[in-house]
Amino acid sequence: MLSSVQTEANVARRTEESPTEAIVVAEQEPELPTSATKQDEKLVDKAAKQIREILARTVAQGLEEVGTYLLDTFYEGKPELYQSLKPSKHASLSLLEERCETLDLPVSRTFLANAIGVAVMTKHLPRSSPILKLPPSHKTELLGISTPEKAENLAAKVLEGKLTVQKLRELVRKERAKGKKNPQGRKPTPTVVRVLTSCAKLLRDQTTGRLVFRKADFAELTPEQVEEVKELRDTILKRMEEVQKHLAG
Repeated sequence: MLSSVQTEANVARRTEESPTEAIVVAEQEPELPTSATKQDEKLVDKAAKQIREILARTVAQGLEEVGTYLLDTFYEGKPELYQSLKPSKHASLSLLEERCETLDLPVSRTFLANAIGVAVMTKHLPRSSPILKLPPSHKTELLGISTPEKAENLAAKVLEGKLTVQKLRELVRKERAKGKKNPQGRKPTPTVVRVLTSCAKLLRDQTTGRLVFRKADFAELTPEQVEEVKELRDTILKRMEEVQKHLAG
C-alpha cells in the first residue's frame, strides 16, 4: 500500500515538473555558429576552394570521360567520322539526346555536345599541347575557336596568365568577332538573306543542329498558349508562302 502511494506521488511530482522543464527548454535558444552572425571571409574562401575541387573531380572530369565514351561508342573513336556527320544526323545519338534532362539521363544536350567536342578536339593532340594542360572548363570554351592553331595560342595565353574561364571566354568572343568582320569593300548582306538567316538561327539549337524546342517545352503549354502557338505557326507559314512566291518570280 505504501509503495503504491509513493509511486503515485512520484508520478504527480513528475507531472508537476514537466511544464516547468518544457518552458526552460523552450526558452533556451540554439547557439548559432559565429559565421551565421558575422561574415567570415576566410571560411568563405575555403568553402569556395573546396567546392571548386569537388566540381573538378566530378562534373568537369566527368565531361571528358563522357566525351571519350561517346566518341568511342558512336563514332568508333574516330574524330573524322564525327566531323563528317553532324550529331543531329546520327540516328542513335539523336535518340540518346531525346532522353536528356530526364531521370534516365539527367544532363543537358549541351553537356553531351561539349563533352564529345572536347574529346574530338583533344584526340590527336601531342602531349606537349598547352590545351591538354587546361581543365575541362577551359577546354570547353575553346570549342568556339575555328582553327587548332588559334586554340593552341589561346591555351598558351591562359597558362601563362593563369586566366579564369571568364577571361578566356572574353578572348574567344573577341577572336570570333574578328572572323565575322566583313573584308573592306565587301557588299553588305542582302536584307532577305540576313533576316531569314536570323530566323533560322532562332529556331535552331546551335550545339545540336536540331529544333531549339523540345517535347517538354510543348508539354508545359496551357490550352490558351497552344492556340497562340498555332496562330504564330500559321503566320510564319503564311510569310514563307509569300517568300516562295517571290522566289518563283
